[in-house]
Amino acid sequence: MSDLESPEKIAIDIAKLERNLNQVADITFENEEKEVYNRAVDYMNDSKYYLEKEDFRTAFGCIEYSHGLLDALRMIHGLI
Repeated sequence: MSDLESPEKIAIDIAKLERNLNQVADITFENEEKEVYNRAVDYMNDSKYYLEKEDFRTAFGCIEYSHGLLDALRMIHGLI
């Protein structure tokens, strides 16, 4: 297991994602943006599930994908 896939790193990434989700909480997403947002949340929840199951590689992949989806929305709305 690499340092990137450690349970501690994944937990930090999940907390960071939750902060970023709060940053977009006041935005009303429509159509495809809403779908992208929902997928980001789903991948975050998947990451938590796999972290609990100690499947750290899958948990890491899920949280990183979630970050990418959310970052795209944040960029579109001028937040990063």
